[in-house]
Amino acid sequence: MSDSSTRRKFIAATGSAAALALAGCSGDTGGSGTADGTAENMTTMDEQLTETEGSMIEQTTVTVRIENVAPTDFYGAETPTGGAIWLTPGAYAVHSGDNPIYTAGEAASIGLEALAESGHASGFEGEDGLVDELDGMDDGVAHSGTFDPDDTVADPNDPMGEVPGAPPIAPGGAFEFDVQATPGQKLSFASMFVPSNDLFYSAGEGGIPLWPEDGKPVSGDVTASVTLLDAGTEPNAEPPGEGPDQAPAQDSFDQGDDEGGVVRPISQVDDGHSYPAVEEAITVTLTPKDSMSEGESMSDDDEMN
Repeated sequence: MSDSSTRRKFIAATGSAAALALAGCSGDTGGSGTADGTAENMTTMDEQLTETEGSMIEQTTVTVRIENVAPTDFYGAETPTGGAIWLTPGAYAVHSGDNPIYTAGEAASIGLEALAESGHASGFEGEDGLVDELDGMDDGVAHSGTFDPDDTVADPNDPMGEVPGAPPIAPGGAFEFDVQATPGQKLSFASMFVPSNDLFYSAGEGGIPLWPEDGKPVSGDVTASVTLLDAGTEPNAEPPGEGPDQAPAQDSFDQGDDEGGVVRPISQVDDGHSYPAVEEAITVTLTPKDSMSEGESMSDDDEMN
């Protein structure tokens, strides 16, 4: 079976329902917002003052780009991904405290387990997904949402030419979505590493700074703040791409034995398998809207709040 056919099969098995759930889940979505088109809602300023409970706070829009920079042949050509590494749609949170998606050394939530094992943020059937868990957190989480297939802005390995709308992104592909940031806030996200039993990329425990209290909004490459983690929910029994319980080869969302472990950086997991260095597989960049190059025009969506 070809790489492209398998990638579509993966979405059919684990993402058709997920894509619908991702597209319809509550919370802030990345990419495009909704505007009523009135003159009062038009602005040409991306960094602005927003009134909150009678006070004025600074706020800016930041574009987050998650790009798959992995080689196309990291694993064997006989694997279900054709040797490539894929990155799935996922969930994000803008927060002021530590990364709310996981705590190293503790068991993964059921929502994180679903994302790490099957690559979607909407959760196992009948259970809350990761995006629901983040949306329900009041302590430190300002807002959360998903980056979903519609946030795909590039995917040269998408043979159907359906970008945006491609499922997991292959090498060369990228997701882009917008978040709102105020001083002191950070970003965390989760995206499944495919092929694997339960690996995912996320920010480190402290999150990715979006706007330091004593500085300006962060702009540029922040991949150094990203790590590859093992959710500890399924054993890494076979090399990546060779196990029947790994996405995209598995037949059901939660196929595989329970490991009963804890979340750990993959660097602390001695499973005998090979994984790329973080910077060899994923690049994450931040672009505050006021950092656009001189003369670069904003889209209609960018100009409306």
